[in-house]
Amino acid sequence: MNSFLNNLLCLRSVEYLIFDTDFQIKTISPGMKEFVYHQGDIQVGKDVRHGFPELVGMEDIIMDICQKKLDKWELNAVARFREDNSTNYIQICLTRNIKNNNFFDEVILIVEDVTEKIQLEKSLVQGVNEAHLLLSTIAASKEYIDQIISSMADALVVTNLTGKIQTANAASQKLLEYTEAELIGQKFANIIPDFKIVYNQEVETYCLSKSGIKIPISLSCSFVKTDIKTFQGYIYIIRDIRERKQAELAKQEFIAMMNHEIRTPIASVTGITNLLLNTTLTEEQRDFINTINNSNQHLLRIINDILDFYKIESGKLELEIHPFSLKSCLDDCIKLLENSAKSKNLSLILTFADDIDITIFSDIVRVKQILVNLLSNAIKFTDVGSIEISVQIRPGNDKGKEPQELIFAVKDTGIGIPSDRLHRLFQSFSQVNPSTTREYGGTGLGLAICKQLCERMGGAIWVDSEEGVGTTFYFTIAAPIIQKKIETQKVKPETKATDEVIDAQMAKTHPLRILLADDNLVNQRIICLTLQRMGYKADLASNGVEVLDALRSQSYDVILMDVRMPKMDGLEATQKIRQELASSDRPWIIALTANAMFNDRETCLAAGMNDYLAKPIRIPELVAALKNVPLTTKEENHPNPSYRPDCVDMNTLDELLQIAKFNSSGNPESFVIEVIDTYLEDGTSLLANMHKARNKKDYQSLENMAHKLYSSSATLGAHQLASVCKQLEKNAKKEPAENISGLVYQLETEYQQVEQALSHFKKKYMQKH
Repeated sequence: MNSFLNNLLCLRSVEYLIFDTDFQIKTISPGMKEFVYHQGDIQVGKDVRHGFPELVGMEDIIMDICQKKLDKWELNAVARFREDNSTNYIQICLTRNIKNNNFFDEVILIVEDVTEKIQLEKSLVQGVNEAHLLLSTIAASKEYIDQIISSMADALVVTNLTGKIQTANAASQKLLEYTEAELIGQKFANIIPDFKIVYNQEVETYCLSKSGIKIPISLSCSFVKTDIKTFQGYIYIIRDIRERKQAELAKQEFIAMMNHEIRTPIASVTGITNLLLNTTLTEEQRDFINTINNSNQHLLRIINDILDFYKIESGKLELEIHPFSLKSCLDDCIKLLENSAKSKNLSLILTFADDIDITIFSDIVRVKQILVNLLSNAIKFTDVGSIEISVQIRPGNDKGKEPQELIFAVKDTGIGIPSDRLHRLFQSFSQVNPSTTREYGGTGLGLAICKQLCERMGGAIWVDSEEGVGTTFYFTIAAPIIQKKIETQKVKPETKATDEVIDAQMAKTHPLRILLADDNLVNQRIICLTLQRMGYKADLASNGVEVLDALRSQSYDVILMDVRMPKMDGLEATQKIRQELASSDRPWIIALTANAMFNDRETCLAAGMNDYLAKPIRIPELVAALKNVPLTTKEENHPNPSYRPDCVDMNTLDELLQIAKFNSSGNPESFVIEVIDTYLEDGTSLLANMHKARNKKDYQSLENMAHKLYSSSATLGAHQLASVCKQLEKNAKKEPAENISGLVYQLETEYQQVEQALSHFKKKYMQKH
C-alpha cells in the first residue's frame, strides 16, 4: 500500500494489514496491534486468523473477493474486551489489494475503531426507548387524571391566565347545564359573576347555570405555574352547597323553634316568680320561690350556652365592641356570684395593679361571660378556701399602642384536675369524667365556648391544675386601652329576682296607652299583671290582624308586639302599620321574642320596630323599654324626628376627647368637632347615594357605602345607627338582597337622630370654649 493511502487511513483512525490467499500476513500498519488480544498474534508471516478469529470459516468469502466475485465484505460491531474489563468495538472490512499487474492474490483487512459510534447508537436506541416509554407513561397518566377529573363529584374548571375556560369536567357540565363545547373558551366570570380570586382557601358565593338559576357554591382556586406560559392558569374547584344550605336552614329553624318553645314556659315561670316576689311572703315562701327562680335561670343559662355554641359553630357570633371600665366589669362579676360563694363559706378575692383601673375597648358581655363561667366553675368545684381573680397587662406592652394584651387568672383551692384529663377541658360536650356531670351538672359547653370567645377577641385560654390542690385558669384578650379611667356607659349587671322591685307610680310619671299583642295566654296574663303593678292597663291582641283592627279603632303610644303569632306575625304587622298609618299616628313598637337568635334583634329593627326585649322579660328591662317611649310625640319617620339623646353614646365622644388630649398637643375639642363635621358631611352624602343605589338596585355599591358609614358611626358612638348599617351591609350581600328599602328608610331615620345629637354635642362644647 502506498504512503498516500497509508496516511489517508491514519486520518480516520483506521488500521490495516495485508494477507495472501494462504492467510499469511504480508504487511501490518503500526497501530494494528491495538485491535488484537495478544500483540504476538499478528506478525508478518503469521496466519491472520490468530489475531482475527472472526475470519475462521470465512475462507470461501475471502476466495470470492480474490476472484472478484465480491468487492468487499464487512463485519460490524465486533467486540474486543480489554484487560480493564472495558469493551471496544471494531469494524472489519475485507477487500482486494490491487497490484500494478492487476493480479489479485492478496486481501486488505481494514479495521476501524467504532466504539464511540456504537455507544452513540446504543444511547440513541435507549433514548428512543425511553421516549416511547415516557410517551406511554404520559398517555397513561393523562388517561388516569382524566378519569379522576371526570369521576369527581365536585365541579372542576381550568382557565388560562386571561380567564378563558380550557377544561371542564362532567360534574361542572351537569352543575352549570352546559356541554363541554359550550364551556370551553367561555369566560369564567360569565358563570361566577361575583367571583374573587382567593388562593388556597374556600369562599362561598354563587354560580349562574345556563337556565339562569343562582346556585350557592363553595369555591376554591389554585394557580398553576409552569416554565411554559402557555401551560399556566387557574384551577377552580366548585362545590354545590345547596343541600348543605338547606340543612343549615333546617337546623337554624329547628333551633329557633326549640329555643322559642323552651323559652316560652321559662318566661312564664320567670314572670310568675317576679310577681310573687313583689307580694307579701313568709321567709319560707320566699326561699321556695327563689329556688324556683334559680333553677329557672340555670335552665336559661344552659339554653344560652347551646345558642352561643351554635352561633360560634356556624360562624355567626359577632362581637359588640364598646368602651367600658375594666374594674367595674370585674366588680359586677364578683357581685353576681358573691352570694353563691358565701353559701359555701368561700372568699372571692380580686387583685389587680393600680394601672388596671382603666377603660378598654372590647365586648363587655363576652368578657363577663368568660369570667362568670370560670368563677362559677371555681365555686362549683371548691368546698374550702378561696377563689382569686387577678388581671394584668402583659409586661412589655406600652400604653397607647393598640391593641394590648390583658392576662386574666381565676385561681381556686378546689378539687383540681388530673393531668391526664386536662386535654378534655376545652372540647365541646366534654367534662373531666362522667361523674362530674352526675354530681355537679352542666352541659360541657362552657369552657369550649370560653375558648372560642377568647380566640375571637385575639387571645387564648389555658389551665394549670394539681389534683387535690386547686386549679388556675388563664385567659387573654387583645384590646385597645387608655391609661386614664373615664366614665363610660355601664352595662347593667344581671339583677336577681329579689332586686326587681316594681314602681307602682310609673304610670303616673310616664303615662302610656299600651297594646299587648301575644298569642300565649300565660304570657298575656303575666305581662298584664306586671303592667298593672306599674299602674298601667293594657289592651290585648292575639295576632297581627287583631293589632291592626285595634289601631283602626283607637291610637296607642306603644305596642308590646310578640314576633311569632298566628294569622299574621309581629314583623308583618309592623310593616303594615308602617304602610297604613301616617307617621304622626304610628305607635312605638317594642318586639317581644323568645327566639333570641343571632340576628333576631336586627330582623326586628329592620322590620321597623323601635326596641327589642328577649323573653323571659325581666322587670328592669321592661321598665327601661317603656321609659324610652316618647311621651310628647309618637315616633315619626320624617325629616325631623323627635330628638333622642341616647342615640349617640356621649361617653364615646368623651373617650375620643381623651385620646385627642393624649396624642395631640393642639386643641382636642377642635379636633373632635372637626371629626364630627367630616362625619356629618360624609354621612349626608352617603345617605343620598344610598337612595340612588337602592333605586338602581346597585347592591354592591350599597354594601360598600353601608360598611363605610358603619365604621365611622361606631367610632363616634352611634351604635344603633352602626347596627342598622351592619344589617344593611349583610342584606345587600344576600342573594337575593333582603328588605333593602326598609333598612335604608330606618337608617335615614336613625341618622337624623344622630345628626341632632352630634349637633347638640358641638353646640355644648362651642359654648364652653
